[in-house]
Amino acid sequence: MSGNGGPRWSTDGREPSHTPAHVQPNGCLLAFSEAGHCLTRFSANAAASLGLPALRIGMPMTECVGEAEATILGLPVREQAGRPGICFDVELIGGLRRDVTVHRTGAEIVVEFEAPTPARLHAHLAARQRMVLECVRDPADIETLLATTAAALRQAFDHDRVVIYRFAPDWSGQVVAEDRKVGVESFLGQHFPASDTPVRARDLYRRLLIRVIGDASARPVPLIEAPGLAPLNMAFMHLRAVSAAHCEYLANMGVRASMFLSLIVDGTLWGLIAFHHHTPRVLCMAERIAAKMLGEFIALQIMGLNRSRRLSRMHDAHLFCSRLIRDASGTAGLAHYVPARLPELLTLLPCDGGGLWTEQRWHASGLALPESDIRRLLECAGTVANNQIWYTDSMTRDCAGFVPSVPDLCGAMIIPVWPGHDDCLVLFRREIVQTVGPRLTLRSGLETWTEEVRSRSASWTADDLELAAQYRAALMEVVALVSQRELQERTQAEAMQRVLNDELNHRVRNILAVIRSLVSRPPDAQDTAFTYRETIGRRIEAFANAHDLAVSGRAGILLHDLLTIELSPYRTATNQISLLGPDIRLSGRALTFLALLFHELTTNAVKYGALSAPAGSLAVTWRHDPLSDTCSIRWQERGGPPVRPPERSGFGSLLIDRAVTHDLQGTATRHFDPEGFGLDICLPCAAIVEHLPADDLSSAEKKNEAAEPATVKDRTILVLEDEFIIAMELEDVLGMEHGAHVHIASTPRAALDILERYPVDVAILDVNIAGESSLPVARALSERGIPFLFATGYGSASSAMEAFSEVPVLAKPYTMSSVVTALGSVIRS
Repeated sequence: MSGNGGPRWSTDGREPSHTPAHVQPNGCLLAFSEAGHCLTRFSANAAASLGLPALRIGMPMTECVGEAEATILGLPVREQAGRPGICFDVELIGGLRRDVTVHRTGAEIVVEFEAPTPARLHAHLAARQRMVLECVRDPADIETLLATTAAALRQAFDHDRVVIYRFAPDWSGQVVAEDRKVGVESFLGQHFPASDTPVRARDLYRRLLIRVIGDASARPVPLIEAPGLAPLNMAFMHLRAVSAAHCEYLANMGVRASMFLSLIVDGTLWGLIAFHHHTPRVLCMAERIAAKMLGEFIALQIMGLNRSRRLSRMHDAHLFCSRLIRDASGTAGLAHYVPARLPELLTLLPCDGGGLWTEQRWHASGLALPESDIRRLLECAGTVANNQIWYTDSMTRDCAGFVPSVPDLCGAMIIPVWPGHDDCLVLFRREIVQTVGPRLTLRSGLETWTEEVRSRSASWTADDLELAAQYRAALMEVVALVSQRELQERTQAEAMQRVLNDELNHRVRNILAVIRSLVSRPPDAQDTAFTYRETIGRRIEAFANAHDLAVSGRAGILLHDLLTIELSPYRTATNQISLLGPDIRLSGRALTFLALLFHELTTNAVKYGALSAPAGSLAVTWRHDPLSDTCSIRWQERGGPPVRPPERSGFGSLLIDRAVTHDLQGTATRHFDPEGFGLDICLPCAAIVEHLPADDLSSAEKKNEAAEPATVKDRTILVLEDEFIIAMELEDVLGMEHGAHVHIASTPRAALDILERYPVDVAILDVNIAGESSLPVARALSERGIPFLFATGYGSASSAMEAFSEVPVLAKPYTMSSVVTALGSVIRS
């Protein structure tokens, strides 16, 4: 035992010996052959301890233990697991009673005999155990558990000091909890090196959960053995004697008795509970068993707290990564998106600071190295080339020639983001100065010394690495989303450019065709060259005005504004021009035709009709009929010269026949009444209307309003998706943000089970689930009348999509808003 309280065995690390051939004097040992059950070896004190006249090699077991032979041979023994057979208060020859422990090792049966546990002590031990269990039943955290455990165990087993060691990943350790009598030296907080617990000692501690020394100063009792026998393996024997080196260590500490309990957590030696007493303290078998059971319970509590803390950390990290991925759809890249989220990320994985290296720039948060050091650190670590998570608790030790400019930082973890790129997340931990000692050495007697371990941080644990891998996956997803969006934008921009070029070419050709039509119309017989040129110019000007209105960027031109622009030059103090009708916005295509038509009607009215007479009047009215979804326009002149039908059709008649009837799919009726010319036009709203006013909705808009997607709130949604991150994002968005009840299935079988257990309202089915088709699930949904939609990243149709061709399809990658809209649409329909 080292003076710092560490579980040291000897100066050369070769102890403990498994074959010391001696036992502690508080009991005795007999060994018998497996075949024949004859005595092969015994401790020198066995005859006196068992009340026998003498013992000799070769004696049958019956002569040594009497009728207890049947009991001893009947005990179940699991020697490989370090679990001997145990029996209390066994009656031997002459009525002597002993507690018995039976081992099987090699070809021998080894029996340890100890004084029997007093009957009253059994009940007292049960009360002690209950007291300890009540104290440690519901700990808040590991630190509280260990402190409570040390105090409860010292009280239960009446020792001068109880300390709890915890091993680090490199097998160095620290005293993390302690309870002691007043005046007893404290070891709390002391560190000890890995060499204090050699490999063989750790292996024995892992298998033998308890080790008791009743009196370190007592003289060990030798074994008397048959000649030629192999040394007896005493690794799991409670009475195995203590090495002289270890006894001297205990004596230097003033310790006469000790007990160690191993804390095995998830199959690994997590730590030790050590009991120290300054006077001899022999524990009976029942006390040792009680202590061992309590040690195993404490280990289970540690394991439960570890797992609870791990699950909590993983849950918080999962929520953070889900938000990180979900909110990354519109980001411009890691450099613009991740730095603002670094503080939260650094709290989830315990560290003192860190940063993101991307696009050859360093974005830091908390305690971190400067950019110049980051470049050198990445070169030394070689993480980019290896594309693996790299970590160290000492940068100066593991990066040759690298000396950080911030001396307080010693530990680092580098998490590469994307294969083949140098983008990475770097985390830092500050130095933890560890003091090893004081230690008592054999060579120097009671000389004390201390050793400071510097330039090291807290070790990175397996949980830290798991969180780092989760962060890396999330950052890779962000990079993938950004790259995908950039590719989509580039593809869309190229497609838009082609569309614009095609549209421009189409419009130019249309404009040229219209101009050609305008100038190719022959003049009237009474027109002079001047009047014909003037007429053509006005027609082209009207067409130009209509074109300007169409491309002005406004959200549609009102029919009233178009008529006002055309008729305002001809308003006089004597004539009357009235315009009456609801606000109807014209599409660009209808605007061109109607502008030319109203120009021709206005020109004819000014030259030959109502606007040519001082007392003439013009009334243009229009209305929207929601039942037929049509727009009716009436042009009515009054008070002009007498009207008679024309002898030949002019350009206006051509526009009415061509534009209204052919291009706009409407009807036009001309009235040549003597009192004035009239024109009734009926046009389908779909051909001319861009937007209808809120107070005069068309049936089309009412249909559109009715077609608004239904909400997914309180709906039960089945999601069949084998991509974990996508499934979790759907669960978060649909469940947490939109109030739906989401059930995730990663296989068709699991989806069918959900259908049997829950009243599903709607479903999203990934077409291909790890090589399986979702067709069986689609059929089951169809049979139940449950609406659903497909989600797929495949370009070609699958068997499921071919069988349900009417089912909507979401193409991957999709946005969460498109999922919500699509679900609402299928619910509504």
